[in-house]
Amino acid sequence: MVTSTLRFLVGYAVRMKETYEILKHMLSSIEYSKHSWHICADLKVIAVLVGLQAGYTKFCCFLCKWDSRNRKKHYIKKVWSKRQFLTPVVKNVEKEALVASEKILLPSLYIKLGLMKNFVKAMDCGGSGFQYLRLKFPKVSEAKIKEDIFVGPQNRQLMKDKVFESKLTKKEAADGHRLRS
Repeated sequence: MVTSTLRFLVGYAVRMKETYEILKHMLSSIEYSKHSWHICADLKVIAVLVGLQAGYTKFCCFLCKWDSRNRKKHYIKKVWSKRQFLTPVVKNVEKEALVASEKILLPSLYIKLGLMKNFVKAMDCGGSGFQYLRLKFPKVSEAKIKEDIFVGPQNRQLMKDKVFESKLTKKEAADGHRLRS
């Protein structure tokens, strides 16, 4: 059975800053509290909607207590404790949430790019898969390749590349297959 959901744009503000007050006014104007729709937005807008402090903050995820400044645990610690509540003044929550966390849909592009970044970061830098990346994208510096600073078309090109797939280790190939699924 195939199900589809209707998606439509409800609010769009030209040349307006994405501030708490403006988003609060927009939600009020469309009577969000009456309808309680799901919302999909970029990560900055999501942070504002749930009342998180703007800028480079220690606890910037609205879903968990991921510590953005604890670089030693990045890519090592895989499970971070869930945020039970978004309480103002606690763990970088600045204001009361305008939207319940359960009503937020994460944008698929961010998820896909994040997974691709983690995939490349986990690759063996001396392996044939990583070396192939250097040959495939000669204008991209090795530092940028290590940090997976590619654009969307490069990622799509890579995922369709059978030669790249053949250069990967068994583990890398399995992870790459999961990315394509």
